[in-house]
This record gives sequence, C-alpha cells and structure tokens, in this order.
Amino acid sequence: MSEAIEHKGQVVSVGSDGVRVRILQASACSACQAKRSCMAADSQEKYIDCVASEPLAVGQSVVVEVAERLGWFAVLLAFVLPFLLLVFMLWLMGRYFTESVAGTVALCSLLPYYFVIWLLRAKLKKRFRFVARSSETV
Repeated sequence: MSEAIEHKGQVVSVGSDGVRVRILQASACSACQAKRSCMAADSQEKYIDCVASEPLAVGQSVVVEVAERLGWFAVLLAFVLPFLLLVFMLWLMGRYFTESVAGTVALCSLLPYYFVIWLLRAKLKKRFRFVARSSETV
C-alpha cells in the first residue's frame, strides 16, 4: 500500500482467519507533557481484526495499515452522506411542514440510512481490510 494510514499496536490473539490487534487511539492532547494536570487529555484502546501479511505471535508489536482512500470512503459513509441526507430532508420537509416537524422528520430520516449501513456491514467489512505486519520489518 503506497498511501496508507498506519497505527502501531500489539497482537492480542491469532486465529485461522487473521489476527486481533490492540491499538491505543490517542488524541493530540494525550501526548502532551501536561496531560496529568489537564482534563482534556484522552486515549482509548481499540481492537481491530486484521489480515496478517506474515506469521505473527501473541504479544508481538505490529503496524496496522489501511489504504488512505478507504479512510476517505469511511468519512463519506459516516459523515458526508448522512449530512447531505439530513439537509435535503430538512429542506424538503420545511417546504410543507412546520420547523419542528421538518426537523424531527429530517433527524428520523437518518435511522433508515444507518440501518442500511448496518445491513451492509458484511460487505463493508470485506472492503475495509486492515493489514498487520511486524514492526521489525518497518
């Protein structure tokens, strides 16, 4: 992958279909030296199912990568399309109903959208492939 988004992590389990990797997702604040005295700092552990590009062992440090274009596709699905749907429904319903009804219908229009995304989760999981490789080969 020439243009990839990368995160360092650690293998927590190895299976026949791939590996599960734990990464620490940190905000910019969590890397700050003053994070102990600041309440804005946060970090979260995330678990990602990955395809192993080489044999990996539990506890091994790895680099998880995904194509950058898939990151943009995820932003499109999760934020841009729902926003456009919301604005369109608000405009459409605003022509025929009061503001409160239009706003309620516009917000409710997101429910079918995310339900369809949920129904397509198996196809999306195949498309969003995370690859784990040993960090020693970096």
